[in-house]
Amino acid sequence: MAWRRTVFAIAVSGTVAALFAAMGHKTAFLARRWRGAPPGLGRFEALCGLLYAGLSLTGMGKHVAPALRALDLECLEQIDAEGGLPTRNPEELMEVFALLTWVAQALDGAERSPGPEHGAALARIVPTLRALKHADGGLARFHGGGRGVTGRLDQALAAVHIRPSLAPGRAMGFARLAAGRTTVLVDAAPPPTGAASLDGHASTLAFELTSGRRPVIVNCGSGAEFGETWRRAGRATQSHSTLCIDGASSSRLVVIRGAGDGAEELTDVPRDVRVQRLEGTEGQGLMVGHDGYVDSHGLTHVRRLTLSRDGRALTGEDTLGALTESDRERFEAQLNESGLVGVAYSIRFHLHPDVDAQLDMSGNAVSLRLRSGEVWVLRNDGSAKMSIETSVYLDSGRLKPRGARQIVLTDKVSDFARQIGWTLAKA
Repeated sequence: MAWRRTVFAIAVSGTVAALFAAMGHKTAFLARRWRGAPPGLGRFEALCGLLYAGLSLTGMGKHVAPALRALDLECLEQIDAEGGLPTRNPEELMEVFALLTWVAQALDGAERSPGPEHGAALARIVPTLRALKHADGGLARFHGGGRGVTGRLDQALAAVHIRPSLAPGRAMGFARLAAGRTTVLVDAAPPPTGAASLDGHASTLAFELTSGRRPVIVNCGSGAEFGETWRRAGRATQSHSTLCIDGASSSRLVVIRGAGDGAEELTDVPRDVRVQRLEGTEGQGLMVGHDGYVDSHGLTHVRRLTLSRDGRALTGEDTLGALTESDRERFEAQLNESGLVGVAYSIRFHLHPDVDAQLDMSGNAVSLRLRSGEVWVLRNDGSAKMSIETSVYLDSGRLKPRGARQIVLTDKVSDFARQIGWTLAKA
């Protein structure tokens, strides 16, 4: 039996030696090629991996100092003054934060300190991530990001000794309303552009609402894991809980020239996106607007949202208006093209798959029953037709898209201004 133990020990020793040799080769490769990783999460992953290897593997310590300097520079260039990323992807920001946190812990264990920009970036990111969390702990699903791996965000936040706070104003371009057990997160900034927009969505003024531990109003999400067709569909305005004019997105997708993989970036994005905080006796509110349909239809979209003080009601008003003389001329051209019947629009409220929706007899209200037993009711002011249609929930943790439903308000605009009111209230 002794000879068997000897042979086994030699085999194990050889396997371990081969493993460490391979890790050494990979570390040397990272040291040479980390600059080839795309800016953002990819480059943070490469540099953090290089740092881990430099701290853990014998003979690789020479890579630690240059990797620390490079990581500091990436933190300075990629994490803006408000603690956000150019991609405006909440899940990507969480992953970057987790990497930076774990590297800081590894450096502390090796009795070394993070660079000054590394520590400053962590301090900037914390309030932004807290503002991007829903009441159930999941992240807002915008610009290619999902809700995040359960528990990862809380674990990373607990690992840093930074005083809890929420970002004032917008967090990475998102506005937050919260009261009682309800959170509302709104995309209130222009979409990313250029290289940062390869996973960006035409989601301006879209919102998500979560009640306690239950998501209610959502966006369809990123379809990247289900193929190019789903990926492209998930990026369209129609896949978000906002207003869409004439079936067109508020930003356009254009294939990048010379990109062999058919990668598409956002173009013709809204240039002027405005947001104003509102406080009143009814509760906290937002007035947001964008010009993404001005060039094509001459119409500006303005959305007003008010969350009651107890969090039991969200009041919304969507306005389409031709604000200037040139806008009116462009709108009249669209109106004439339609044969004077009006320019079609739709307001979509995508529902989480666990929400059961039922249209009432009058057609002006929909009851939404959550698995917790809560019932929310969506009503409109009667100025638009209300219907329930099929939708999808694109969740990266599943093998295929989940079936879901959406509430759609539809009508036509035939004048220079049009207002549509609606309320979502807990029964």
